[in-house]
Amino acid sequence: MTDYETLAALGFTEPAAKTSEAGPLPQQSRPEGVSGARENVEFPSRRSLRNAAPAPAAGAAVPTPTPAQPGSRRAAREALSSPVQSPGPAPTFTESTPRIPAFTATMPQVAAPFGTFDATPASGDTAGRERGRRSGRSAAAPAVARPSSTHGTRKRLSVAGTMVLVGGLFVSLTLPAYASTETPDVIADVAAKADGQVLALDKAAVDTASVTSDTRDGYDSTSASDLKRLYRDALRQRNIQMYLASGAKELGDDYPWATELSRSQGGGLSPLRYYVRECVDFVAWRLNRDAGSTHAPFKWDWSSLTPGGGSAHSWKSQWDKHGWPTSTTPAAGWVAWFPGANHVAYVNSVLPDGSVLIEEYNWGPEIYGQRIIPASSAIYLSPPPA
Repeated sequence: MTDYETLAALGFTEPAAKTSEAGPLPQQSRPEGVSGARENVEFPSRRSLRNAAPAPAAGAAVPTPTPAQPGSRRAAREALSSPVQSPGPAPTFTESTPRIPAFTATMPQVAAPFGTFDATPASGDTAGRERGRRSGRSAAAPAVARPSSTHGTRKRLSVAGTMVLVGGLFVSLTLPAYASTETPDVIADVAAKADGQVLALDKAAVDTASVTSDTRDGYDSTSASDLKRLYRDALRQRNIQMYLASGAKELGDDYPWATELSRSQGGGLSPLRYYVRECVDFVAWRLNRDAGSTHAPFKWDWSSLTPGGGSAHSWKSQWDKHGWPTSTTPAAGWVAWFPGANHVAYVNSVLPDGSVLIEEYNWGPEIYGQRIIPASSAIYLSPPPA
């Protein structure tokens, strides 16, 4: 039955034709037997129309509904709204009943119409729940099993055990490190024996007076002082070789510290308190030798000869302060002082031509040497009085 037939059977007519500024709009075609017009009629829902339809009069002809097209939504609604037939009792099989091989029938999927399902899917029926969701009605949720009393008891026991374990850990951490299972009497006895022990060291084992070098795990290492001493010995050996090669000893050099380290080699002062192998130290040695003082304590040193300074530049002024004689005429045993040259030498002798033979140190590279100079090139300082 079409919508127009339903409205005609209920006594309703279609709404009046609508008009516009251009004129009346064309009306929809309607089937035969439906006539008349009724203005401002709103169509109710189909369900309310079906519920409000009057029962047909006795003897009245009931129109036969038009069968639905297969596969349409109407056919699906009629199929779903029809009562479900009970499958009946299950057949009984015996040994003589022939068995039919199992097979899987492939059924075509039919789109679910807009409707409801009377049957509630089982808890494991996922397809049923999906069909219910598509139809607008959620499937019944499966029943959730409540935890039993046994599970709750087990959980409470687990929590209690955890608390006891954590408390035990804290107790074990706070125990003293000297805790012992021995009785107090035994502990006191052991402590008394330990207090009575005396640590004895073998003096011979710890005596380090005879050790000359550091020892580390069986390996001997040379200390810094030993390295310095070895370096100084090597320089001294080189000075000896240079001195012997120079022929200074054969020339008459008697300076006692001829091979000691000079100031440029890291050397220090001689017993005369001048720098070793300097011109002033050599001349001071010769003045002491001529006075008969060849060993300590020497008669003349820095403090008695030139207390105002050790440099050769100050020797002339120091002689003037002492009141010792100075002259431009040379003599053997006197000091040749070179003005402006910061140098002094020992006068060995005066040659027949008036020139002067001098002996000196450090005119060359800190070694002994002899020269002949004009008498006018120096000022001569007399030896200190005896």
